[in-house]
Amino acid sequence: MKSIYTALSLLLLSTGASAKDYDYSDYINAAEPTEEGSILLLGDSWAAIAGDYAANICGLSNSRLVTNDAKSGTTAAQWAEGETAVGSMEKAEYDYEYVWLSLGGNDFLDNKCDIDISEEVAANIVTVIGHIVDNSPNEDIKILYFGYSVPSDDVCGNGITAQLFEEQGAIIFDAIKASAYADYVTTFDISEMFVKWGNGGLSDSYYYYDEIHLNQMGYLHLFSSYKVQRFFGCSAAQTIELKGISAVVEGKDNPAHLAGTVITTLLGLVMGVIGLVLAVNFIKRKLAMRNSSAKVDLLEPDEKAETGDYVVVKEEKAVMA
Repeated sequence: MKSIYTALSLLLLSTGASAKDYDYSDYINAAEPTEEGSILLLGDSWAAIAGDYAANICGLSNSRLVTNDAKSGTTAAQWAEGETAVGSMEKAEYDYEYVWLSLGGNDFLDNKCDIDISEEVAANIVTVIGHIVDNSPNEDIKILYFGYSVPSDDVCGNGITAQLFEEQGAIIFDAIKASAYADYVTTFDISEMFVKWGNGGLSDSYYYYDEIHLNQMGYLHLFSSYKVQRFFGCSAAQTIELKGISAVVEGKDNPAHLAGTVITTLLGLVMGVIGLVLAVNFIKRKLAMRNSSAKVDLLEPDEKAETGDYVVVKEEKAVMA
């Protein structure tokens, strides 16, 4: 496995000149990795490009053993028909605890975003999952499948890229959950994780090095998300550490972008607090009205004709002599 420094360097070089101006050594404590929590990456370029960066999934002061056996440009059909995952498991160096599987994107794009092939793609992905589970020496292996975030450009055309990617993802998720291997797989939807408001449902290009693939900031943002952190067994402290690093790095790379994100988040929090206060005040008013409501008593029969069926009689407060 490449060193942590090499992995980070490769990612920094892949994201352009601005990122390489920063010194990340302050954030790194190159701990010796152990087999506990080891990770296997399988699938297409989304996993392949991530490199050994997943070694620091639980923070840069912790390191995990990672094997990247993903192959750029491959499809779910190729992995299923060629039983590629079987070979990956047979040559495995460790009893991997976690597998991140990234497949289905190339099948979809190679067929011009034809939604009609989604069920076939989903079936192939389930087949690959079966190959992993059935050939893993670890009976408790955990597999992560979250699909893809929406591209940063309208790669499908006609302004429906976001819709098609989300629909395909939903079909795949449903197929996995309905399969015999559902208990081994954690699924969640990241399609909107990088979506930029006012961009037609497409992702923010800031996190991408092309219209499909994430850059270093994109992977850092993805890996520091709470659901990914929880899947890989990261502690709350480790999650906070990685999110803190993500904020620092993003702030150095693009202060304006980070400021916009912070402002949006703060506005959301403020609106949430205002909504909560209004709700509490509304409930208090309702309770006050109920507690101070008058008793309703029937009138005497001879009074009904003049004043109606009911009269409001206020309770008199007790006064001490």
